[in-house]
Amino acid sequence: MPEQNQNNNQQSSLQLLQQVLDDFAGSMKDTFFYIVAVDKQNLIVASYSSQKNSDLALLKGKNWNHFEQKIVWNDTKRHKGIVTTISSAYNIINCHHQDYEVPYSVYLISSIDIDFPWLNFASAAIEKAIHAEFHDASMQQKMEDTNQYTFAMMNALRVGIFSVNTNGEILYANDLACRWINIRRRELLKIPIDKIINQWKTIYKIISSGDKYVNEEVPVNTSDGIVKYNITVSPILNQAQSRLIGLVFTMRKLENVYNLINKYTGMQAHYTFNDIIAKSQVMRKLVDYAQNIADSPSTVLIEAESGTGKEVFAQSMHNASSRKDHGFVAINCGAISENLIETELFGYDTGAFTGAKKGGHPGKFELANGGTLFLDEIGDMKPELQVKLLRAIQENAITRVGGNKNIPVDVRIIAATNKNLKKEVEEGRFRLDLYYRLSVIPLRIPSLRERMEDLPSLIRFFLSKKSVHLQKEAPALKYSTLQQFLNYDWPGNIRELENAIEQYVNLDGNIEFDQLTLKQKKAKKTDSIVRTESVPSQLGTVKDIERQLIINTLIHFNYNVTKSAESLGISRNTLYLKAKAYDIPLIKERPIL
Repeated sequence: MPEQNQNNNQQSSLQLLQQVLDDFAGSMKDTFFYIVAVDKQNLIVASYSSQKNSDLALLKGKNWNHFEQKIVWNDTKRHKGIVTTISSAYNIINCHHQDYEVPYSVYLISSIDIDFPWLNFASAAIEKAIHAEFHDASMQQKMEDTNQYTFAMMNALRVGIFSVNTNGEILYANDLACRWINIRRRELLKIPIDKIINQWKTIYKIISSGDKYVNEEVPVNTSDGIVKYNITVSPILNQAQSRLIGLVFTMRKLENVYNLINKYTGMQAHYTFNDIIAKSQVMRKLVDYAQNIADSPSTVLIEAESGTGKEVFAQSMHNASSRKDHGFVAINCGAISENLIETELFGYDTGAFTGAKKGGHPGKFELANGGTLFLDEIGDMKPELQVKLLRAIQENAITRVGGNKNIPVDVRIIAATNKNLKKEVEEGRFRLDLYYRLSVIPLRIPSLRERMEDLPSLIRFFLSKKSVHLQKEAPALKYSTLQQFLNYDWPGNIRELENAIEQYVNLDGNIEFDQLTLKQKKAKKTDSIVRTESVPSQLGTVKDIERQLIINTLIHFNYNVTKSAESLGISRNTLYLKAKAYDIPLIKERPIL
């Protein structure tokens, strides 16, 4: 291929040279002359003569070296010379030496009667014409190459781009724009812009006035129907920057824009199942269950007390699903005022209310399109909005506030509540049909007091996390302190534990458990947290948990008693006594071979 390109370039250069020499040969036909072009191999590639019969015989294809040996040069630069044959003598002048741009030497040969001043004049004219022709061709090639670079750059962009002149004629469209509009480029360039974008006149007026047109949702007429795209329009000014000569339209798919919005506004899932501490049997089973349902399109209802990590599970399921590359959008149904929750969920159109943004605004359903919508505290949603939510889930479509068009959405719903929704249904505060629609796959997260086997691991995790956050060394966890942690009921669950560990690090290990216990007793009298299931009887006693903690620590330190005792915050003697009491071997049991 490179050799073929080189041959093509040489052929193109020779054609350009021949065009110049043809013109000169035609104008000099009444004068005795020879014009000869020689390539780098010293072969004559072009020959022009005003004489049909001449003893020079400089024919195309002959070797120039044989003739050059007869030349007597008058200067060291081998520019002017004399050639003597049997019958005559000739003046010769080198019009052009080979260079990168013109890879040929050109010689003008004439009768001895024509002096060098005239030859110099003719030679200069030929030289100038050659360079002009090649310069023009080079500039044209550069322009063509630049256009190719521009086309390649435009097609490499992940946005649709087309340019329009002030008469509304489409002059250019990249591949993606043609694909989205679903019209071939040659056909698209024949269609006026107002047939593609009905709002063309308005957009042109805005740009002409010097205003900006950025990130607007615009209906675009495609061969598949009307599709809304995010459109930004930029002006094209003349070289003097004084007059508008065209416009550039940049198109983005709304779902791509929404993904960017989600990414840069924090609406992304950060947690995975690897972030969930699950040492206890009940939590291991729950994580396995959640992993199995993660990629299901069915709605999940998470019921759990506050502070148990409902959103952590929701994000983990999203990240374990085929929707992980799309948005994870969360909304707290109980934290947003009643008059705003509908627009937050479904968005609004232009003129929906006073102060509504021009072009409308997408809601959480549209932002989550292709991804997951997490509806936290769903039990606090008002009954009238429950009806609209039910319709959106059933129809996989929403209607913006103030609008009348159904917008299809592909959203996986994960709802969560700290209430007993069955009881809420019985008391008429939650719709039965919505409850069934949400609880297709139920998931209950146990409270911390139901998974106390996880407490030591959770404490170590939060100690490390808080020490880094507070830039303080993590205080050692004494055995007596661990006993206090184990004896506490943790009504606030993981969230309360995290706050307690932060206090523990801040106070260098001097946490006041009396205050925590007092808060707990007071909370038991006033707290209305709904517990959907009782604590299982098979959980075990504090002694069972203590025994397991000692075993886990010994295994972790490969039965090194000193390091194990230090980690547990007790002396070696105390560890020996507890190991004896709990019948724990202090040496690693060897397998039977």
